[in-house]
Amino acid sequence: MKTILIITNKDDVTVDFVIKELQERKKPYYRMNTEDIPDKISICFDINNNKFELSDKIKDININLLDFDSVYYRRPLLNNLDYIEKATFQERNYLKSELAYILEGIYKVLRDKYWLNDVFAIREAENKIYQLQMAQEVGFKMPLSLISNQHEEINKINKICNNDCIIKPIKSGNMKDINRPKVIFTTKTKEEQFEYEERIEAFPLFIQKNIHKQYDLRCTVIGDEVFTAQIYSQGNEDSKVDWRRGRQVLEHRNHKLPNEIEKMCVELTKKLNLNYSAIDMILDKNGDYVFLEINPNGQWAWIEKRLGFPISKRIVDLLIWGGNL
Repeated sequence: MKTILIITNKDDVTVDFVIKELQERKKPYYRMNTEDIPDKISICFDINNNKFELSDKIKDININLLDFDSVYYRRPLLNNLDYIEKATFQERNYLKSELAYILEGIYKVLRDKYWLNDVFAIREAENKIYQLQMAQEVGFKMPLSLISNQHEEINKINKICNNDCIIKPIKSGNMKDINRPKVIFTTKTKEEQFEYEERIEAFPLFIQKNIHKQYDLRCTVIGDEVFTAQIYSQGNEDSKVDWRRGRQVLEHRNHKLPNEIEKMCVELTKKLNLNYSAIDMILDKNGDYVFLEINPNGQWAWIEKRLGFPISKRIVDLLIWGGNL
């Protein structure tokens, strides 16, 4: 019987959907909350004898990493090591770095297993420069895009777009702060921003043509299937440019993609060596489908809950059958 390892953290409620499905099917799994390593989950890696074991002190069980067939990689976190009371700030940072590489070692030990998704493929696919290249190769229509800190080039694209551009983070937009974490959303540019040459040339900017849209689309790709949510983002001013910053709950509906667009979603996911992805697109005013970005480890639980898509069931299917559906 297939044994499944889930790599995440204690607060990951999305994984609860998958675990519920596994329990209903009576399939064996182990949830490894990585912030429990090494005080609550100790490790013993005997390299010479090819022994890679965990000891879960809370559940009172021993885990052989080599026994797993499939891995669901979600949201691992590092232990903050607060239990080591006398460590200095410098020592604690050193130990956290060591711990991060222990996790990297675990991922490498599991390299021959079936992953959803492989952590190293996730990291590669997260690069927006790379994913836009791959999306263009697949054939997606996409906004006019530029990443530059050359004042002349930035102004040129702004003029081409008739002063109608947006700027967005090159990565996630999450600003980590112990006291007050922040998120940088996609934002409409203002004409006066292009006047500050020194500011523009200080750091590269990701700028795109602002696409006027009917709806935002969230396309969840699992294996060869695509589940698309149509998000009504244009009814409120605060969600028009970036639907995630909307203060009100936005209406969601099921959306059927044209076959050729659906095939491109699956092709791009596979091209990036992923078995799962969340693709953000726009249906513009002309009825064209415009690619924005692909999130190789994107959230999906809220869509399953609202629209009843069988996302957790399909994820479990892949984990059980190793992609051989």
